[in-house]
Amino acid sequence: MAAIGGALVGILVIAVIGLLVAALILKLSVRMVEGFSPGYGRSLLVVVVAAIIGFVVNMVVSAAMGVGGAALPAMDGSEAAAAAAASMMGAMMGAMAVSLLASLFITAACVNWLIKHPDGRAIGYGRSLLVSLLYLVIATVLGIVIGIVLGVVIGLGAAGMAASMG
Repeated sequence: MAAIGGALVGILVIAVIGLLVAALILKLSVRMVEGFSPGYGRSLLVVVVAAIIGFVVNMVVSAAMGVGGAALPAMDGSEAAAAAAASMMGAMMGAMAVSLLASLFITAACVNWLIKHPDGRAIGYGRSLLVSLLYLVIATVLGIVIGIVLGVVIGLGAAGMAASMG
């Protein structure tokens, strides 16, 4: 039970750090597209609101496409089981693509709604869409880099542990 609690705390810490970093990425994206940098609190608010709305939309899309509710069929080697598994994987990929597009438009709407120029005028949805696209590209590249670095570090640690055990 303590391991589950520790894992949940770890997930919560990673989620909070992810939101804080995402707000910095959003500030950078607005700066690059619009030439000004919004406040950190405002950027954090945009990221949190977009994440909540995106989560709800992702659940609706997953339910509508029938993803996540059923377990994979037993792989008994039959063609029917292979076709069912391929169909489910296709539905999952489709749901991920729809969720990614929805995330782009949701983030753009939140940027347009919550971030204003220093003189008070709105950014506009088109420019907000550019901010959102840049934000998603930077976040994706950063996520890939962090994943590779963590993979190398964990792999080296595991190799070191295996070498020390014999």
